[in-house]
Amino acid sequence: MKFWEQHSTEYKKTLSLSIPVIIAQAGQITVGLIDNVMIGQLGTTPFAAASFTNTLFSLVLIFGMGYSFALTPLIGKNYGEKDYESIGSWIKNGLLANKLMGIVLAVVLLVLYFLIPHMGQPESILQASQDYLAILMISVVPMMIFYGFKQFAEGVGDTKTAMKIMLWANLINIVGNYMFMYGKMGLPELGLIGAGVGTLIARTFMAIAFIILFHRNEKFKFFVKLYQQSIFCRDKCIQIIKLGLPLGGQMVMEASAFGLCAIMMGWVSEIGLAAHQVAITLSTLGFMIYQGLGAGTTIRVSHYKGENNSQGIKKATKTAMNLMFLYCALLMLVFIGARNILPLMFTNNHTVINLAAQMLVVCSIFQLVDGIQIVLAGTLRGFADARIPVIITFVSYFLISLPFSYLSAFVWGFGAVGIWFGFPVGLSISCTLFQLRYKYLLKRF
Repeated sequence: MKFWEQHSTEYKKTLSLSIPVIIAQAGQITVGLIDNVMIGQLGTTPFAAASFTNTLFSLVLIFGMGYSFALTPLIGKNYGEKDYESIGSWIKNGLLANKLMGIVLAVVLLVLYFLIPHMGQPESILQASQDYLAILMISVVPMMIFYGFKQFAEGVGDTKTAMKIMLWANLINIVGNYMFMYGKMGLPELGLIGAGVGTLIARTFMAIAFIILFHRNEKFKFFVKLYQQSIFCRDKCIQIIKLGLPLGGQMVMEASAFGLCAIMMGWVSEIGLAAHQVAITLSTLGFMIYQGLGAGTTIRVSHYKGENNSQGIKKATKTAMNLMFLYCALLMLVFIGARNILPLMFTNNHTVINLAAQMLVVCSIFQLVDGIQIVLAGTLRGFADARIPVIITFVSYFLISLPFSYLSAFVWGFGAVGIWFGFPVGLSISCTLFQLRYKYLLKRF
């Protein structure tokens, strides 16, 4: 009882910040999940094409999301210091930096579009993959605009607005998929391309909705005035870019371990690629919770940093860890106990189901270290620490995890499921090094 009285406030604040982020993450993931479920009804070839294309696209989008995270600790620190004038400047310059990055990422996707035929994938999926990517490419800029507003709002402790927008976007995506994929209400039947159109409409809505709410919602009125009074500042744009690039690189390196494994999966078989998509989609059930807790931790730590409160930083991190442990235990039981049932949401192919079930067992093994390293990454972001974490991530995934996956699959003979063996190894290394980095920063602080 005494423990709860001492720590209940921190748990309540962490949950009040994290739960909307988790729901928003779930909304974003649900967009992909709904696409996969509906595309799975089109057949194995469109499903495999979507799996490969979404892997490429998600790497670019995850980099953009990580890049936008730079705004949260910068704004959060000023919010903790009650330096509100600086927040207006961060909003203006942060939105500019995000728009520019959106254009850069669209160009990267254009390059990938022309490289698809040279990536060693099955001939049957090449044209469909290119057509699907061409539609998704257009959605990058509105997504980056949305992320700019989202990270500003999180920096000042508002995580509910983005959640509401994401929930509406889910509904729009479902309706758009239904209409354009299957040719309803007089529209042409576009199949896989229709799924891309539905996603594009949903992501465009997200950007427009946040722009409108930012200017019209009473809770943002104070910050709108500060934003309008601010001017573009070259130094602040550079500061955002310097922090955003390694943050984006950190996230994309971890995600690319999964993405590059999808490419290796294509070297094994089309069945392996489909099973990988099933398992990786289900694994996001863990990621969205851990990422939500990590985002809540970033906000709390950045505020405490602005207040110069080291005990608060320790308490915020420990609180997020305890919440993560509870969820991790539950998720491990679900993945192991329902490993043969969960894949039925995506496919009726028994070979795909059996292979995906094996991957889910591996997935359950690395849940704990994945959760720890994501929460710690959130703490380090709260410190605005990015350069060392991106090096740790590079070593953990590119120098250890990916080579281990390749050896397991193609040298030691474990096949498609062997590609997943590298994940727990890389995550364990990352978890350990992030812990050491956190202790070092806390001691310095």
